[in-house]
Amino acid sequence: MYRFLLRPRWIVFHIAIIAAVVGMLALANWQWTRLQQRNDFIAKVHHREETEPQALAPLLATNAPADIEYLKVTATGSYLTTGQMIQINQVQAGVNGSDVLTPFQIDGGPLIIVNRGFIEDNTAAAPPPTGTLLIGGTARTTQPHTTGELTDNNSGDKVHIRRVDLGEISKRLGVTVAPIYLDFIAAKPTTTEPPIPPPAPDLSGGPPHLSYTIQWLIFSLCAIAGWVFAVRRSARTRLKKATATAVATAPADAGSNSVPDSDDSPPRAADEQPVSDARAMPSA
Repeated sequence: MYRFLLRPRWIVFHIAIIAAVVGMLALANWQWTRLQQRNDFIAKVHHREETEPQALAPLLATNAPADIEYLKVTATGSYLTTGQMIQINQVQAGVNGSDVLTPFQIDGGPLIIVNRGFIEDNTAAAPPPTGTLLIGGTARTTQPHTTGELTDNNSGDKVHIRRVDLGEISKRLGVTVAPIYLDFIAAKPTTTEPPIPPPAPDLSGGPPHLSYTIQWLIFSLCAIAGWVFAVRRSARTRLKKATATAVATAPADAGSNSVPDSDDSPPRAADEQPVSDARAMPSA
């Protein structure tokens, strides 16, 4: 009944379905792996955010930037009076504006960039505080240029930038800066002047990897169900055709002897007369 499944056209169909299911299951597994990686990353960030603040200079001397990112760190030093930059096209609390980036010289340590916070569009950035300060912030790594983004090195504007690319900032300033910058949290002595300190990293967004995983699993089940439906439908169609052909080609007198005559006696000739019961009686 199912020998038709071995025909070349059906074999191609089987291979296509198997390839589609394997591919969709691989995509589902990839999305699930991405989900686990993101959950691990979020857990790592939360763990680092909950640690006690540490001095940045010793961390930079003994750790890679990736091992420092999202740690709460402190540094003692002073802001430079030159080299302040504005990171444009930023949004905070639904308001368009910019972030103010100011070089900070650590006492006995490297020069770092501090994201002092947010200012609204058409608002001038306040100058940095003067004198020696103890600042605290969240350590962040450089923001690399990605495909499709505009670059910052094709313009004579040395103040406005699109991302915190520490390598490009080093070129602009003409000095080496640390591979970590700070999202400012607080300083001592304190100041209430703008800019507004940047918020904590928001990790609630991101691609819906779980939804994508479920979708690919559903698609693979739909492909399998479609294969089953196609096979059963073809089998039923072939069975109906085979039955109709068998009926059409059966002999015409195949059922003539199956219905007996109502009289069990053999048929009489046309001129044969019925025998009267009177012949058996003697005449009077």
